[in-house]
Amino acid sequence: ALLRDMSGILDVIIFSVSLIWLSWMPTSIQQNSWGQLLMIFRCFRPLRIFILVPHMRQVVSELCRGFKEIFLVAVMVIALIFVFANWGVHLFGLRFAACNDLSITNRSDCHGMYAAKVFVTKMNIPHREPYPYMMVPKVFHNPRRFHFDNIGTAMLALFEVLSYKGWVDLRDVIIAKQGPMAAIYIHLYVFLGSMIGLTLFVGVVIANYRENKGTALLTVDQMRWSDLKKRLKIAQPLHVPPKPESNVLQACIYDITQNIYFKKLIALLVIVNSSLLAVNWQEELKTNGYLTKAS
Repeated sequence: ALLRDMSGILDVIIFSVSLIWLSWMPTSIQQNSWGQLLMIFRCFRPLRIFILVPHMRQVVSELCRGFKEIFLVAVMVIALIFVFANWGVHLFGLRFAACNDLSITNRSDCHGMYAAKVFVTKMNIPHREPYPYMMVPKVFHNPRRFHFDNIGTAMLALFEVLSYKGWVDLRDVIIAKQGPMAAIYIHLYVFLGSMIGLTLFVGVVIANYRENKGTALLTVDQMRWSDLKKRLKIAQPLHVPPKPESNVLQACIYDITQNIYFKKLIALLVIVNSSLLAVNWQEELKTNGYLTKAS
């Protein structure tokens, strides 16, 4: 009966791995060995939270049940990335590369050495002219993280843009190389990618959740009544445990904890504790090599 449920199988795997580890207890672990693999399996222990929390387990179950629909959404997103990558290769292919010497515009002239200025910051040194420099070779290369010279790198760049990380840098390079009108390309892709990728993904999960719960079969009026009952349940006052009259100490502690000033004090302590997370402590400053003290 234990192995009929996925949560039971997970429990058996976690228990078996822990038992093997306790029986073995190696003194040293070699890289790419069975011991290292066993340590990786021990990292699965936090997954038991999905078993202990029913609502979280239900969400994971809905994700697994909607795997087919999620796969179709992923195929649609990949098709969208391929279309825009193909378009981007035709628009920006071999147009992002430039010489690291900004005074050179032709690739044939990008050879030899040039004096690159060194701007020293975050140091208390007097300003002087000319700036210090160092001789470096001239290199004609693409931007460090992306280019559109082929379909593969273009799809990789657009896939990273879907996470909204670095798309502003890509937009700035497009504007600098091709002009402001070319930025319509990246803005259109971000809009369609977020709409298809994120919106459809969340929609699939919600639709599966409603179907399995039965709310998808309700009429509009029934849905309104169900939502109203949920709102009324949320608006109900919280249950306060009764005061223990049999024990004087417990009754005194109960009066203290139910006092409004005590609750305000706890809230203030939480705020102070959270604000202390932004303070650099002396030990951190020593490890980072700073000599100043935290104020």
